[in-house]
Amino acid sequence: MALVAVLSFSPVASRGVMEPLNTGLKGLSDGKSSPPESVYMVEEKGRGTWRVMFDKKMATSAEQWKYARDTQSKGRLKKADRRMLYLVRRWPNSLEAPWAARARADMLYARGKAKEAFEEYQNLIDNYSSRMRDYSSVLENQFEIAVKIMERKRMRWLFGGYRAPEYAVDYFEKVIRNGPQWVRAPEAQFMIGQCYEHAEDLELAIMSYGVLGYRYPESKHAEEGAWRQINCLKELRERYPNNLDTLDRTLTATTVFLSTYSDSARKNEIIQLRNQFYEIKAGKVYQEARFYAKVPKQPASAIIYYNALQEEYPLSVLVPEAQERIGELEALMAMPEDTAAVAPRSRPLPWFGKEAGNEES
Repeated sequence: MALVAVLSFSPVASRGVMEPLNTGLKGLSDGKSSPPESVYMVEEKGRGTWRVMFDKKMATSAEQWKYARDTQSKGRLKKADRRMLYLVRRWPNSLEAPWAARARADMLYARGKAKEAFEEYQNLIDNYSSRMRDYSSVLENQFEIAVKIMERKRMRWLFGGYRAPEYAVDYFEKVIRNGPQWVRAPEAQFMIGQCYEHAEDLELAIMSYGVLGYRYPESKHAEEGAWRQINCLKELRERYPNNLDTLDRTLTATTVFLSTYSDSARKNEIIQLRNQFYEIKAGKVYQEARFYAKVPKQPASAIIYYNALQEEYPLSVLVPEAQERIGELEALMAMPEDTAAVAPRSRPLPWFGKEAGNEES
């Protein structure tokens, strides 16, 4: 709802105010009285609304406020809402305008109109942030509305309905913009991650939890957000097991968690998880080394990968075996060329052999 104020200037005679001074001054010069001058008064005229076309309208904002409050006190919230709306639009810059805007938002919230109430609270913040009372309670109501939208079941008549938590993301983001340092702003950022996670949009959930740790590292929700981020990465890796980038990100996330929250109750679980991913990455390098070891005349390439395994993953359980294989390959390379030629070669991979139907009997 945009507030529009039109300033009109109405000439008002001020004989009683200005005439004595002017008369006295004129009398000093020529003894003749001067005609009364016009003084212009500023009168505010906002736009009305068709909803109160046939309703009683008061002459001033104070009277309209009292009229609307009396209606509200009688429990007639729908009519009180219309009369508050008229006050806000007719006298947008009056003293009572922010009171009426807040009362109207509260009534919409009480009537169960969550989305409309959220928008009215937003209009209150946008237009009267410096004049409104109890800013924190407005943010509190907006936060609760966002949670309701997140948990709301849609189309209940169809197999019990379904939830669409991603619709609440915009509401939580507005709460954070309205109060970035508000006490529940970290929780709102955490709820954004929850919305995306429940909607199975794991990449956006991971990003949202990362923003939580970056903006509010001291918050009680930061550790939980870091844990949820790791869980999302685990699920993402289960979807795409051959994606090495996801494996790297998961290993990095567990390392950051252990360094940031060293006293966490989940410390042992995270250590086990990190060791698991550590061995998986070491195993990838080991498999590449084994591949080159089986290729004829490529022992040097295999040695390069075995050495890389030792350097990059020195704590891996595969390191002793890699050292043993390096010794065997170096001994093979040190043999005379004619001796090496008759050395037993690795068996070819199955798909390089003859097909079963074509084998000679």
